[in-house]
Amino acid sequence: MFLCIFIFVQPTLTWAETGTRTALSYLTNMVEAHKKSSYELLYILQQNGRVESFRLRHTFMENKAYSQLLNLDHSREEIILNDNTVSYLGLNFRPFSLNSSHILDNLPNVLYTDYSTLTGYVFLDSGKDRISDRNARVIRLVPNDKFRYAYTLWIDDKTNLLLKSQLVDKQNVVLEEFRVLHLYQSSELEMIASTINSLILPPITAVEKENIKSSYKWDVNWLPLGFHLIEDQTMSGKQYALENENIDSRLYSDGLSTFNIYMMPSQGITFNEYAWQQGKLTILNQTINDKDIVVIGEIPLESAQRILRNIQFLEEPAQ
Repeated sequence: MFLCIFIFVQPTLTWAETGTRTALSYLTNMVEAHKKSSYELLYILQQNGRVESFRLRHTFMENKAYSQLLNLDHSREEIILNDNTVSYLGLNFRPFSLNSSHILDNLPNVLYTDYSTLTGYVFLDSGKDRISDRNARVIRLVPNDKFRYAYTLWIDDKTNLLLKSQLVDKQNVVLEEFRVLHLYQSSELEMIASTINSLILPPITAVEKENIKSSYKWDVNWLPLGFHLIEDQTMSGKQYALENENIDSRLYSDGLSTFNIYMMPSQGITFNEYAWQQGKLTILNQTINDKDIVVIGEIPLESAQRILRNIQFLEEPAQ
């Protein structure tokens, strides 16, 4: 009798135990694992029609993150993360450092998102799959509207690290793919913390924000759900060969994707919704009220068009 009870009750207990893991919990654990685990990843990144291979080594020691991202193709370029400083080292440019808590280049945005506050998406558990000879949980990020891209993530069952991600448009065309070919974990990787601490890295590049008041009074009457203003500044146009002219720049994000709006005086060429797309990047340019307006970012063209059409000049006739 005990054996019969055990046979029938065990599947129920197993389902109850695994059923508590929601799609959100998989995403949250993935972000935590990438920040606070020690690992080495060999992976390829496909974007903008190119495929490149990389090696990422990472560890977390004494509440500080350390990473080395090495481009394995072409000339040697590497990016070093030392706590809140990211340094860029290469043969074809002058080394420099920036203030940042994570590496910004050649890794998918999904690794740095706070999914507990992310809106505009539905998180779906799509079961299991096998990637690079490892069992993975498949989680889909499905947008609630047509104004953002969808994502599919393959998360390693054992380590919670991301094994694969795809960013797709509404036609299900893959715009960016990240895929791990080999995952390695060992306490030996903790040594990279002392190695990075011993390096003499370039000083942080000071980005001076100009205290310039915008001469344009404008606003955006519509944004995709979840997007909000992150940064608003006005820059001098001198470095862009625009003497005595200023450029407004506004950065928006939904916590996963970003886009910018730039506004500057017209340079004599009238643009009528000139659009250009490469992978996940969209650029849309239009001349309105003798001003060139550019929307550029990781959003579909349809989204950029609606944003641009909802720009209103507050002291001039609405467009």
